[in-house]
Amino acid sequence: MKDTATSDTVLSNSNLTVPDEVRAILAAHGRQMRVRKGQVLLAVGLPANDVYLVIDGCVSVSLISAQGRETVLRAIGPGEMFGELAAIDGEPRSADVVAAENSTLLVIPGPAFVDLIGREPVLSLWLARYLAHQVRYLTNRIYELSTMGVGPRLQAELLRLAGEPDAKGAASITRVPTQAELAARIGTNRETVTREFSLLIREGLVVKEGRRIVVPSVERLADRLHRYSQTA
Repeated sequence: MKDTATSDTVLSNSNLTVPDEVRAILAAHGRQMRVRKGQVLLAVGLPANDVYLVIDGCVSVSLISAQGRETVLRAIGPGEMFGELAAIDGEPRSADVVAAENSTLLVIPGPAFVDLIGREPVLSLWLARYLAHQVRYLTNRIYELSTMGVGPRLQAELLRLAGEPDAKGAASITRVPTQAELAARIGTNRETVTREFSLLIREGLVVKEGRRIVVPSVERLADRLHRYSQTA
């Protein structure tokens, strides 16, 4: 159970961040654009195939059910890419992407991106690894949403946001989602997130310091999640 339930929490953000050599290739074939918080960048079913690289800021990827309930799939920050699936397979957009804050993006036309995949081995190899990481990530998200309670799902999301610990085993979440955003990410409501977050604070697993969240011991929080996976 351990590998299935918790492997995503230790996946490094470097698997998602576009490396410098790939970024240079994309920059030579793209243009920059500024977007405002709340601006819709992509919509489900849209027949467009541009690829985007976040230079600064953050965007949110989500799906909305027929009943109007939003599920946030992930947040995409500086150095990360989105929109590549439609460029590769020519199908309409598969998710909504909205600017979570004022952001600067690099936009690469879909045909140019596909051409670069065939001509630039460094890009094609990284893209294969990136897509493999995305499959693992989404597999874990499905597992969490279908088998875990809200508490463990919140713990898993906090571990993802915290990233790699420092030398003392602690980590900080500086780009803190609102509780409503956290609720959308883990498939619940804001009130439940508030209750579960308060429990983690009381147990000392997370600490609020101003506008950031500190995880004093990433290992301890991961251990808590792993213990749940063994009993689930």
